Amino acid sequence: MASLLLLLMAASSNAFQSTFSFNTLEKTSVIQQRTSTLQLSDEVEEYEEGEEFFVSPEQILFLRKEASKRESSRKLPKLILSPEEATEVTDETVERIMDLFDKSELIEVRGISRDVKKHVYETAHGLAGLLEEEMGKPVCVVDIKGFAAKMYSPWDEDRGYNIQLRTSYRPGQWTRKPKPIRDARGQIIKSEDGKSVKRIPE
Repeated sequence: MASLLLLLMAASSNAFQSTFSFNTLEKTSVIQQRTSTLQLSDEVEEYEEGEEFFVSPEQILFLRKEASKRESSRKLPKLILSPEEATEVTDETVERIMDLFDKSELIEVRGISRDVKKHVYETAHGLAGLLEEEMGKPVCVVDIKGFAAKMYSPWDEDRGYNIQLRTSYRPGQWTRKPKPIRDARGQIIKSEDGKSVKRIPE
């Protein structure tokens, strides 16, 4: 009787784990269409060999200094996420962040993954990727301190460049980054060599 109960408990445990993944950085097991909330804690996609960042490490350092200057003079737009949005944000909040980018190429988002500090990096980059998709142009994480992330997104030519960077990026030339393909359970599909299979979103 005891062994039967143990078997039933093990089966229940396995069934639960295949359905929920609250403590992982992957999406939930069922891929859903976009609703009123957008997941931020997506895995950070590594750039494969041959791919280039649209800003170099030296430019990142320059942007950090520029962000610090603007913060000191209180000219750095900021948005504080509510505790409920620490790992996922609403469409309304995404719009508010996009509005900040309309006012400045450099912004700061606070309250990212405030309950789990080790996930701040992944969550911040997940948010940047989500904003890239929504805005249709690059969004770069410039600096992360505590639960706050400073981000940069270049303005289009018709507005003029507020921040001058020597970069090959030009508005209209940016293309969407390849995204990992997931199966029905939300797991990333990998090829025979162990690398994730990717495709460019439509």
